[in-house]
Amino acid sequence: NIHPTEWDILIVSTLLKVLLFPAYHSTDFEVHRNWLAITHSLPISQWYYDTTSEWTLDYPPFFAFFEKLLSIPASFIDPKIVDLNNLNYDSWSVVAYQRSTVI
Repeated sequence: NIHPTEWDILIVSTLLKVLLFPAYHSTDFEVHRNWLAITHSLPISQWYYDTTSEWTLDYPPFFAFFEKLLSIPASFIDPKIVDLNNLNYDSWSVVAYQRSTVI
């Protein structure tokens, strides 16, 4: 059971996160976008060997499969998100998608 004050905290913290969507993003932003592209565009056997970008997939396989799951809706929202050759792509659709998956 969630008490009203817990709901208030949840709602306020979620709204704060949404308000920060247009805030600055670091290189991790492109790293994760590229990982979405790698796991979506390449067969599993090439995930750890792709050199299209300097941001290679270097996390354990469980995390790579998690990125693969996240890449599926991303491809419907904006196919350019998962385009492997679309380096440094940072349109609003990418920002909104990536930040909403964190929330």
